[in-house]
Amino acid sequence: MSSPNIIMFIRHGEKPGENGPPHGINHNGEHDSHSLSVRGWTRAGALAGLLARGPSVLHPNIVAPERIYATKSTHEYMSKREVDTVTPLAHRLSLHIDDSLNHDHVEELAQSIIDGPQPTLVAWHHGSMTDVLAKFPISNVGDIPKHWPEDRFDLIWVLSRKSEDHDYQFTSVNQGLLEGDLLSS
Repeated sequence: MSSPNIIMFIRHGEKPGENGPPHGINHNGEHDSHSLSVRGWTRAGALAGLLARGPSVLHPNIVAPERIYATKSTHEYMSKREVDTVTPLAHRLSLHIDDSLNHDHVEELAQSIIDGPQPTLVAWHHGSMTDVLAKFPISNVGDIPKHWPEDRFDLIWVLSRKSEDHDYQFTSVNQGLLEGDLLSS
């Protein structure tokens, strides 16, 4: 079985403030500190538009995913933000969100990704994102930041390759979807 030629990684959309506004709300509009802020939901919708359209001149390696993974909410890690972020896209593309793994199951996630050839989107806890990338053969591993930037919700980290005979190439793509998004990494 072949593994995907394109794997995209995102952090969840913007989260609620620690001690006040902006507040988190769930998909029913109810207060939920473990869900996205209004800006986060706006990003989730904008990402659905960007990713469902597939490649563009500006983003040739941003494709419509055929598989979506998101961090599982657990008693210890109660965030629903990763699933919230990809839900509009999953609905738009009629895809299932695989949220069976929690953020420290890096090895299992990488193996599951490798087990299928489809373009894949991963919405994962930013604290373990570089650990996930370390499980793939990457030709320019030195270009990968040591950590996902703490204040960035507007990036897509992409692993792409021409064929299974090649290592992946890492690129960081700025989403440029919302006002205030940075235009460069």
